[in-house]
Amino acid sequence: MDTRQIKEFRAFLKKELIPAADDLEKLADTQRMHIQKLMFTNLVDRFDSMVDAMLLDNCREEFLVSEAFKGLTQPITESTLLELLMKGDDLQAALDTKLKDSLRFSVLRLRHSRKLAKLFSISEEVADFDKKPRVNPSNGDIVDKFKIQVKTIPHSICGYADWLYSKRNAIVHGAGTAKFLENDKKQIKKFYGVTTTKTFRVPLSAIRTGANFYEEVCDLLEPK
Repeated sequence: MDTRQIKEFRAFLKKELIPAADDLEKLADTQRMHIQKLMFTNLVDRFDSMVDAMLLDNCREEFLVSEAFKGLTQPITESTLLELLMKGDDLQAALDTKLKDSLRFSVLRLRHSRKLAKLFSISEEVADFDKKPRVNPSNGDIVDKFKIQVKTIPHSICGYADWLYSKRNAIVHGAGTAKFLENDKKQIKKFYGVTTTKTFRVPLSAIRTGANFYEEVCDLLEPK
């Protein structure tokens, strides 16, 4: 698996997000609430972008090739085939472009947690990522097995990622509110059998917990 995008994301956490969280901690709660929401959404968006980029970087993986083929509904024409063959040395690059374009219109349009599941599916290192409770929501740690304590939060890896992204959606698409969108609540219930709370908070600890969780996801995809 091509994991070069992970290095960039780790650098973002180490050089930008964590230092900013440390500086933010020096302010009073009332002064930093809006900034905390912006930092949280930026964190989630950066992780989502990393997932998208890794899916494209690994477009030649057998699993993703089959996913890309699912999105190809039109038979290739003779002229298109000849055009590809005439590219000669650029043929492999042209094929990559076709695969990536298909993935953009199929896999990359899926729900955040479904994209993450696709990424885990091409890794030989990661198992039990979608249903099994493995996340400690109090600190973001990923363990082999975790006993569910808070029933309003998904505890699987993909489920917890979905929950974080749903909070991001509420902030971005809900005019900055801290109320889960109805569709996100339905999707979390559908995929993970969890009924979320109506509202949520984004304290500074939520940023640190989210960062730790994403760091641990990176560790699974690229063991140190």
